Amino acid sequence: MQTFRKIFIVILVLFAVNKAGAQLPALDFVYGYTNDAKLLLQEYMRPYANIMGANLNAGWYNTAKPHKPGGFDVTATFSIAYAPPAALRYDLSALQGLRAEVGGATFIAPTAAGDMDVRPELVYSAVVDNPVSGVPETYELARVTHPNGSGLKWLPMPMAQASIGLFKGTDLTLRFVPEVRLSDYGRIGLYGIGGRHSISQWIPVLKSLDFINIAVQGGYTKLSTSAHLDMQPIAEVPMTNPPNFNDQFLNMDVSGWTVNLIASQSIPVITVYEGIGYANSLVELALTGKYPINTIVTEEGDDFGKTTYMVAEDPIQEMEFENFRNLRLNAGVRIKLGLLTIHYDFTRTLYSTHTAGIGISFR
Repeated sequence: MQTFRKIFIVILVLFAVNKAGAQLPALDFVYGYTNDAKLLLQEYMRPYANIMGANLNAGWYNTAKPHKPGGFDVTATFSIAYAPPAALRYDLSALQGLRAEVGGATFIAPTAAGDMDVRPELVYSAVVDNPVSGVPETYELARVTHPNGSGLKWLPMPMAQASIGLFKGTDLTLRFVPEVRLSDYGRIGLYGIGGRHSISQWIPVLKSLDFINIAVQGGYTKLSTSAHLDMQPIAEVPMTNPPNFNDQFLNMDVSGWTVNLIASQSIPVITVYEGIGYANSLVELALTGKYPINTIVTEEGDDFGKTTYMVAEDPIQEMEFENFRNLRLNAGVRIKLGLLTIHYDFTRTLYSTHTAGIGISFR
């Protein structure tokens, strides 16, 4: 099973969502230069990181009316965010600092959410002085085809959260999914904290209209995932006493925060709610463990010019990049049947999101 299929399963296996035949690739570009791996990994994974960030910022509310002191709700939500068409591919020629030579008929490569039959080739080379002639010569370190994507431009995210009323039209919301280890694939865990405060209570006209509510809301959520990798040496000349390469992990943490002005209008059973706000997410990527990085044999002899490898430990540490900052517009409807609530809403932003949920609410 390919590397990014493992990451995909780490994120989705809990939700029983898969796409038959989606082949997600290995990190073959790590065999070349670790700096290139950093550049390529960031652009390749960016849409899925953005999708997860959009999912993390969804589902915080289904009404603008906070709980009374001691009131509470427990809600399960399921969000699905989508990558826009522009996020399905990227231009290798726009990457500053890329050392690989790009071959093939195109510089356009797919992201993890894209799918392309014809993809660029990445050629890694090193210049070494010939010990006989003393003339610098170029030797190939590795040649790989840019990995394809899954062709799946959406990811789901289920979450459970609980809210409790505190005081003065204010309530507190907590999200938490304990860390789950998924056999050899890795782990996944989530936590978040948010709050809501009534503005209507401070406006006399609105205070008297119980069916209309306006509030401010904010929340922060962090998702941590880790996927086990299996990158073994592919060089021509083996290393003496090679280390164990079974400690390789790709770690990805995505955190998202949002601030919103929300309103809701209620009649018996049905509540319609709207929101306008701002959202942001941050991604941290790291490759931990030992990795075989190709290099050239420079000692004079029969193996001169052949590929061998060196060991790089934790080649990418705490690579951090910010995802999109964007205005978000949200609208939805909630149905309340006694203590039971059912809701659906749509958030319009760069990575638009559908959210549905079911819960128990006691005012």
